[in-house]
Amino acid sequence: MSDSSSNSATNMVNLYSKRLKEVNFNEKLTNFRAKLDQWQKESHRLIDEYYQRKLNEFQTNCNEQYSKIQTEILQLQDEPENTDQRTARITSLDNQLNDLEQTSFEVHLRSLIIPENSITIQKEFHLPQIPNNYSKIPYTATSSSAIASNREYLLMHQDPYVLYLDQDFKIVKQLFWPYDWIRDMCWSTTLNSFILITDNQIYFINNQFEINPASKQDIQQIWFSCTCSNEFLFLSTCQWGSLIYQFKLESSLNLIQQWKPPLTCQDYEGINDIQCNQENLALMIKNPREHTKRIELKSFKTFSTLWSLQLSIGPNIRLFTCCSINTNEWLVVDGTNCRIYQISKDGQFKNNIACPAVPYRANLFASNILAISVENDLNLYRIAV
Repeated sequence: MSDSSSNSATNMVNLYSKRLKEVNFNEKLTNFRAKLDQWQKESHRLIDEYYQRKLNEFQTNCNEQYSKIQTEILQLQDEPENTDQRTARITSLDNQLNDLEQTSFEVHLRSLIIPENSITIQKEFHLPQIPNNYSKIPYTATSSSAIASNREYLLMHQDPYVLYLDQDFKIVKQLFWPYDWIRDMCWSTTLNSFILITDNQIYFINNQFEINPASKQDIQQIWFSCTCSNEFLFLSTCQWGSLIYQFKLESSLNLIQQWKPPLTCQDYEGINDIQCNQENLALMIKNPREHTKRIELKSFKTFSTLWSLQLSIGPNIRLFTCCSINTNEWLVVDGTNCRIYQISKDGQFKNNIACPAVPYRANLFASNILAISVENDLNLYRIAV
């Protein structure tokens, strides 16, 4: 090895050693312990409240029995001697007192079991800027920008195929797609299948890489976007005053609910994208009258709005989408302004990231791979989280 190479290696070792020493593990431990202590305090409070509630229930029961018998004893004093009523009361009191004196209370205590997943440790997602190093997969001219992922694969459309990419960005499977243009796609853990939608049809791709159409629904709509929870499939329609249909995820999709304006959006507004995270549904809503865009988070049980955040202004009608990331946060893709916004779980701006190309969609794959669909390519970034 030359002296210059040796010096370069030594410099790198010294640099990395210096960076490692500068990492403040004590601060990280202090922050973690503070959250753990808060959880412990709250857990103790809940146990104390439960203990006190059960103690109060027993004391109330004892007091009620005492008061009842005491009342009957006092009434006995006022009753005349040698009457049937007095005799019956004496018999009742004797029985009640015998029962009370001979009764013992057995307390059944169930051990408190704390599920292992009550406390989980997740690295917080932080993306200060789009990394310079990335891999890209080119689109063909008629490809859809729709993308979806599970733990193993990222699915994309490269007309006339759908491609399965692994975490090394390699194409592991290529399926011929003979159907209409793909509007959107998502992954269903419940069905263990990718779900793809065209204008009028729903398709499943299972783990055997078989494409199967869903049974025909008696619904005359043009679909626009799709997303899944553990129980339900949600589809939005391509129209002003967009509708959202909720289906039960079973072998045959059963329509459960149809949501209409003004619960979904106003009659003159459109929904560009829907994304599910736990029991919440994020709606990407475009207002053509005021040239504004916003994200609204709704509970899909009641469709009540949890929070709403206006994001950008502009006449451009480019696709406006989002994806969920860990810690219940969101990445919003704004093609009009070539931006990706990181939104906190309570609906606050957390980061504003410039994109070098016009972005259409984003997907966080395997927790550390950010896939971004741009005009001509799918760009894949390996990020530190």
